[in-house]
Amino acid sequence: MSSIVRAPRGMSVVQAGIIALALSAFVAALLTSGAEAAFTTGKCAGADIIGRGASFARDAHNNVFIPNFKPTYCKGTPKLASVTYEALGSGEGRKTVKERGLAPRFGMSDEPPTASEMNEMNVGGTVTGGVFTADSDPSNDGKIHVIPAAVGAVAALVNFPTGCDVTKLDVASRTAEENLDADGTPDDVVRVLFTKAEFEAIWSQGTSGDPLVSWKDVFPELDAVAACEKPIIRVVRFDDSGTSFAFKDYLNTIDAGEGWLTTYVNSANKTRVWPAPAGAEAPAVGAVSPTESQCGTTPAPGGKLADSEDHLTSGCANGNGELVKKLVEVDGSVGYSDISTARNNSTGSLAITPETNDNDTYWTEIQNGANTFTEPTADPKGFRSDGAKGANCEETEFENVPATTFGNWEKASGVKSPVGYGICTMTYGLVFDDNSDVWGGSPAEEAKARTVKDYWENVVSEAAQAGLFGNDYARLPEDILVISRAGVASVNWEGAAGGGGGGGGNGGGGSSTGGGSTVQPLTPSNLFSLPKKAISSKTGQATVTVKIPGPGKVELIGTANVPGAKASRTHMKKILVGKVTLTAGKAGTYNLTLKPSGAAKKRLRKKGKLRVNLQVTFTPTGGTANTTKSVLTLKLNKGKK
Repeated sequence: MSSIVRAPRGMSVVQAGIIALALSAFVAALLTSGAEAAFTTGKCAGADIIGRGASFARDAHNNVFIPNFKPTYCKGTPKLASVTYEALGSGEGRKTVKERGLAPRFGMSDEPPTASEMNEMNVGGTVTGGVFTADSDPSNDGKIHVIPAAVGAVAALVNFPTGCDVTKLDVASRTAEENLDADGTPDDVVRVLFTKAEFEAIWSQGTSGDPLVSWKDVFPELDAVAACEKPIIRVVRFDDSGTSFAFKDYLNTIDAGEGWLTTYVNSANKTRVWPAPAGAEAPAVGAVSPTESQCGTTPAPGGKLADSEDHLTSGCANGNGELVKKLVEVDGSVGYSDISTARNNSTGSLAITPETNDNDTYWTEIQNGANTFTEPTADPKGFRSDGAKGANCEETEFENVPATTFGNWEKASGVKSPVGYGICTMTYGLVFDDNSDVWGGSPAEEAKARTVKDYWENVVSEAAQAGLFGNDYARLPEDILVISRAGVASVNWEGAAGGGGGGGGNGGGGSSTGGGSTVQPLTPSNLFSLPKKAISSKTGQATVTVKIPGPGKVELIGTANVPGAKASRTHMKKILVGKVTLTAGKAGTYNLTLKPSGAAKKRLRKKGKLRVNLQVTFTPTGGTANTTKSVLTLKLNKGKK
């Protein structure tokens, strides 16, 4: 089963309380199972553990999840266990749960593992030069959970060439004209904008068409000066990276024929290979290029070609931070990074905020699934040092979401979303269902497994998720958070019943456990969203789209405040605009048509428009009601009957 999930935005305190109570009850029910009972080590009394993987998730762990663990999640308990996170890249995160001799007890990856990779994690073995070899020991086989932990934005980074006048760009190729003084000079920060076609052509280097390899190739209106004729240098990750995967996933939506998710995401070198300019030698991960000699003998993206030939370079170490530093050093370059690392990894002369770099180093807007230019931060000035934090991914629609944490998340993607930023992605924890299967049943291993479970309950807790936005991430969409919490709740020790992380509103249902207890039936989810509202000025009607997680009743009520009969026009009265009810037999997306009442139609004919207050209530079958409010303005062309 797959679905499209939208994260709610602008949630009221009442709604948040309802959701928190419902999800708390959901997880509490799961925790009554034998999976919890099998641990003999008490909560937060386990051993210290290490997690390893995605650099994208570095600040989520170090600034949110770990600081929340002891003082909040473990409050009132012995508080003996500590967690350390090593941000070495998604490739290392996947490797760490394939090899049984490594120290970490969970991995992280922004690139969800394929079905074959999940099998490699389950059977165990060694990874040499990117090639997996399974071991012959069936006694260390396990079962891996892929657990969404947070949402973040992959920002498009730019180091606009010094000496090239950004104000010469056409107005469609730069940020708003009001950012210029009357004489045309910048009074703030003017940033370059790339259309999807321009952006993909830069990163593909014209292999599918005319080459766009210099700044003036892309923007002919720029001055014919050396600075504007510089080649555009692509700065990429040195290592196999989930951030690179998400970035290529976005480029693939622009031109799938380029092979972004096939040729340039492959089994041999994963995400480390990039296109060469048309007619040039294809880059390879091989001998170090002349400009990468500082990397020693370690192969670097770009292979044998100099940067001036393949327009490709990287730092010499893993992580988004190395990419950001390299981009700041290379004039006329473009790159990509999670916004938290871009903002925090570099300071002073290496800051990505434009005010410290002659206003030419920044992240910029890109087009989303609706071809609308959008910011990676919710604050339009988030790219500045005085801008507010928070990823613009709160309303992202994720496609191809499986039902459980045992499912295949390979195709789950937020890069086609018509709302929010264009490259929003999830970062995933790789956690075994039962560590005793993988690393043995010793007391020392049980103590580590206890901390793994505690820590991941903390990761998906309300307090930890609430802290993500202020650290340049976004919380998980509520429906996906339910799946994550169910998966974490089933993590167990020495053969207790693993639930498999059931998704949707019911989390996979109840089952008997080895300890003799039974998971109680779960309260059906009452979480829903309003993905779309549309009006017709021909009929005066409105269509409200409602997305619900299961069977139940939906009720839509529209009211409006209009002037009363008294002479004073300040006297207002409430009228019923319309009421619609729907009984749905299953989860899905439904359209409710609000037809204006006689009183509302009379007002529409007179004024041509009417502001309507909407109240939408979803009552799941066997569950409790949840209500949300919204507004829209009905319109009717004058003269329509």
